[in-house]
Amino acid sequence: MGRRADVDGGSDVSVGSRGVRARATSTTTESYSFFDLARAEFPEDWSEPGVRVRYEDGALDFAVMAWFMRKIGTAINAPPPGEISYDAFIALCFLQMKGRDAKGMTDVTSGVIRSLVPPGGSAVFKTLFPLNKFSCELNATITKIVFAWMVGPMTVETTMDNDLGIEMASKVHIKKCRWLQESGCTAMCVNMCKCATQEVFTDDFGLPLTIKPNFEDKSCDFYFGLTPPPVEKDEALLFGCNAACATAAPDSEGRPCHKLRPYEG
Repeated sequence: MGRRADVDGGSDVSVGSRGVRARATSTTTESYSFFDLARAEFPEDWSEPGVRVRYEDGALDFAVMAWFMRKIGTAINAPPPGEISYDAFIALCFLQMKGRDAKGMTDVTSGVIRSLVPPGGSAVFKTLFPLNKFSCELNATITKIVFAWMVGPMTVETTMDNDLGIEMASKVHIKKCRWLQESGCTAMCVNMCKCATQEVFTDDFGLPLTIKPNFEDKSCDFYFGLTPPPVEKDEALLFGCNAACATAAPDSEGRPCHKLRPYEG
């Protein structure tokens, strides 16, 4: 049997009867989410599409996860989950997709998000956060913290991509989306995250938001203050099924994901 030997201050190699066989990939650990209590372990080649980031949730992440899962379960009449974990969350999301078209999936998530807002909350939001630099930058900063349990580490970046035509720190960059990594589902990303979140922020809260997922490297960008394109013109709806997705359709090669096709013009 082999043993593990530490080398190069963190990298290691596998050692057997014939000596050193192979060097293991080095990793970088990043703290994130509420009070930086969660951990994400990035392999050296983490940006490659097939390479997985490993996550360790914090106590507050589990609390928010449980709250969100209860809301989804109520919305789709699902029994309470046997455990609170990210795997259980993903399983519940697949259950939400079952028997629903694209709009049905979006409507459930939009309803869940609205249920998190107290009565009259949308009107208060519009008053407190009109479309201006302060509102966009503050919401970007808040998103980096409160949304991290779902998608992983994020950074806030400066951009000119907004309706105001000014430079501001209103872009939230997700390094590698945990939800997309774990689900592998194009439709779940587009219908249950992108379209639903854009709809609530833009229509209910009056603060335009455009979400641009990258299905090649699983990164994603949120642009606060940027009005999203009409659904039928959104390029995100042209992507096909991920072959690794549990719901992938075998006839989807070269075509939009079968759970997005109601939007084909």
